[in-house]
Amino acid sequence: MTPVRRIIGFTLLTALLAAVALWITRESLRPRVSPRELGLSWLKEEYNLDDPTFESVSALHSDYFKHCDKMCSQINEADRPLLRRTRQRGRPGGEHNALLSRDQAICDDCEKAAAEHLRHVARLMPQEEGKRFLNDFLPILDQQRREHDRRLSSSLRR
Repeated sequence: MTPVRRIIGFTLLTALLAAVALWITRESLRPRVSPRELGLSWLKEEYNLDDPTFESVSALHSDYFKHCDKMCSQINEADRPLLRRTRQRGRPGGEHNALLSRDQAICDDCEKAAAEHLRHVARLMPQEEGKRFLNDFLPILDQQRREHDRRLSSSLRR
C-alpha cells in the first residue's frame, strides 16, 4: 500500500470515528421523553387539540396519573397475598375468596376511574373528536375487563 493510500485510509477512518463519536454524544445528551409525555403529544396530534384544550387535557391527565399510580399500588398490594396462595398446594379457602373479592373491588374502582377519566377528557375535546376518542378507548377498557374476568374465573377454578 502506498503512503498516499494509507493517509487517505487513515483520514477516512478518522472521519468515520469522529462521526460515530458525534452521534453517540448527541444521543446521550438528547433529552428523553417519558411515555406519558409521548402519549400526550400523540393525543394532541391525533385528536386535533388546540393549545388551550391540550393544556386542560394535560392537567387532567397529570391528576389522573397520580390517582392511577396510587390505585396500581393498591392492586399490587392486594395481589401479593393472592400470588402466595396460588403457589401453595391444596384447595383455596374462604380467605382466598375474600382476597379475590377485595382484589376485584379495587379493579372495579380502577376501571370506573379510568372510564370516567376518558369521558372527562372527551368532554374537553371538540364534540366529534371526543366521540372518536371514546370509540377508540372504551373498547380497550372493555377488552381489559374481559381479560381480567377470564383470569379471575380461572383463578377461582383452581
